[in-house]
Amino acid sequence: MDRREFLKYAGLISASATVPLLTPEMVFAANGRQNRIVVLVELKGGNDGFNTLVPYADELYYKYRPRIAIKQRQVLTLDKEMGLHPRMKALMPLWNAGQMAWVHGVGYHNPVLSHFRSMDIWDSASASNQFIEEGWLTRILPKYKQGLHGVALNKGQAQLGPLSGSNLTSVTMQSPKTFLSQIKRISDVQPNRLNPAIAHVSETQHQLFAVGDQLAKRMGRNPKRSGVGFSKGVLGHSLESVAEMIINGVDAPVYKVTQDGFDTHSGQRGAQDTALYQVANGLASFQKSMQRAGMWNNVLVVTYSEFGRRAKENRGGGTDHGTASAHMILGGKVKGGIYGKHPDLSKLDANGNVQFTTDFRAIYATLAQRWWNQPSPWGNLGNLPFV
Repeated sequence: MDRREFLKYAGLISASATVPLLTPEMVFAANGRQNRIVVLVELKGGNDGFNTLVPYADELYYKYRPRIAIKQRQVLTLDKEMGLHPRMKALMPLWNAGQMAWVHGVGYHNPVLSHFRSMDIWDSASASNQFIEEGWLTRILPKYKQGLHGVALNKGQAQLGPLSGSNLTSVTMQSPKTFLSQIKRISDVQPNRLNPAIAHVSETQHQLFAVGDQLAKRMGRNPKRSGVGFSKGVLGHSLESVAEMIINGVDAPVYKVTQDGFDTHSGQRGAQDTALYQVANGLASFQKSMQRAGMWNNVLVVTYSEFGRRAKENRGGGTDHGTASAHMILGGKVKGGIYGKHPDLSKLDANGNVQFTTDFRAIYATLAQRWWNQPSPWGNLGNLPFV
């Protein structure tokens, strides 16, 4: 393999000379034990939380959104004040079973409304005036386990995001089948630490080979299928791949999937309705597959997005970049309910944005402390009792 071809495949993995060499025991649990898993669902574009978790009892919501608000009769009622977008009906059984939680007003101080910069902030768990190059999971996963830390899936070139970092071993792929077809072209090499110039390259190739070899053993021949029908969209295909990797014993604590379509500056009701339908139906199928495999208690599903949208609709029947949003957590061990404080719609800033009420890093702290039993790097922010 020539240098250019190798570099193409090296982009599939995040690794460095500081990462211990992978062994089969590290990559996959030898006794079949599954780690506690988090499936991160990126709502790309900035999802409008007000039309997702709908404050249907708030008169200002309807005053600010005469065209795009969800009508009260359409809202899927959660309690006396809040309800779900009607296109998320597939997830209502999880709410009724106490396995769905929502967190109000999620954001951060001095918000940045640039897609790229704000996503960097979410990916790295930095403050708005900090620049951290590594993902927030670098501060948790290496202490939790060695080996394969995470998999990012998407139709195009998936971004590692929170899984990026020099002390994480993470791979990106379109699907396990595509990854295995690519990895066949990688031969194993023993890392050369005597020459710093090629140490990273040789270790990256060794890591790629090890991950591919073990993935092939779990997924290469007659892998177990989910047994559940998934939607044909990108998210549905990604979630089906995640389900089958978990069912076949791939020992990664984090998976990342993405749903596009949330940058709704105009025609929001059509675009967001479709995107939320894909999310709800994809996750409902994923839950059924995990329940069928006896794995639902081992999984948390967490949504996130770079920002929310403004409280008031714009002239194009959409909403512009805003601050706080609402995010969802699903799982067999979730303590269902609505957490945090809903933003006060009567107190908008000069740009028409609400004030956030829950720092997004409190969700990360909860995953660290209450799910993985690890110290939280954001201990001053506390955590939320949704698990």
